[in-house]
Amino acid sequence: MKEVLIIVLLSLLIVLSGCSAQDRLSRQIEFNLGGAQISPMDDQSSSTNTAKQSGSWSEEPLSGQAASLGSASQGASQNGARQTNVNLIQDQSGGQSAVLSYSQYFRSTSNAPSNPITAPTEFDLQEQEPSMLYFGSSQKAVPYSQYQTYALTTGLNSFWIQGTSSWTQYAMVPLGSSLSLIGTSATGGYGYLYDVYPDGTLKMDGYYFYPYNQIGFYADKEGQHLLFFNIDGQPSNIIVIDVVQYQPQPIPPVYNYALITVSSSWLRGYDVSVDGSHQATEGMSGEPDGVVSINVPGNQYHTIAVEGDLFSFSDYKYFSAGMAYTLNV
Repeated sequence: MKEVLIIVLLSLLIVLSGCSAQDRLSRQIEFNLGGAQISPMDDQSSSTNTAKQSGSWSEEPLSGQAASLGSASQGASQNGARQTNVNLIQDQSGGQSAVLSYSQYFRSTSNAPSNPITAPTEFDLQEQEPSMLYFGSSQKAVPYSQYQTYALTTGLNSFWIQGTSSWTQYAMVPLGSSLSLIGTSATGGYGYLYDVYPDGTLKMDGYYFYPYNQIGFYADKEGQHLLFFNIDGQPSNIIVIDVVQYQPQPIPPVYNYALITVSSSWLRGYDVSVDGSHQATEGMSGEPDGVVSINVPGNQYHTIAVEGDLFSFSDYKYFSAGMAYTLNV
């Protein structure tokens, strides 16, 4: 009987001992998981400390507004790139015309003279002879050397609009421009200069003419002007000047650089380098948060690097002059 009781007590102790060990193991597991105790291996697998290396490019033609974003130090050399020119494309009938083809015959004038026609002054033809003459509105071209022989033999009075390399009997010029007229006469003498205005008004002035004369003309009235002179009953040919409206027109700027803008919605204080040379730091250039803009020489390959907290990006690519590139990181 005692032996049976001892066996029962021993069995009970074994069972209780096993349950206690199992409970302790179970509680330990529950504590480890429920208390968020993570092993070093688990910490490495779930960490976000790996540096990001992503970035995307976009590009568009460089505009004046985009160019203004460039850094002051690099963009200063681009000041004055914009220029203005006269857009001479309207003739008196309102149509379009290539007036710039006559640009050698006129020059811009800031102040209007008191008299639109100046008195003849003696002109020295030596080393100022034209290479070509253009007759009428048809602009028929004749070499000056060929015409000179004819003019000497006939002794006619002739009237021309002087250009940088040629003379013409017709030109289309902008309102407010100035021209130089050349009048030749075999004998010279006292005569009259006539200007028939677009409204039909005749302006006549008496002058003394030299064999070679230079006369100033100011385009003060829009429309077609007809001019000629007469010496001792010998009239010259008529020159025709069409005066048209114009307005200043900006010439598209020519850029020799490319604009690079780095933009980020989350990264701050990052550094931007070009070809291994530090160029700018975000937050130090006076631009909006997350934005850095720099200019680089165009039509070249460059290495652009962006370095920040837990971020590193580098790209080697070709940058065309006159283009604006945006790197989003």
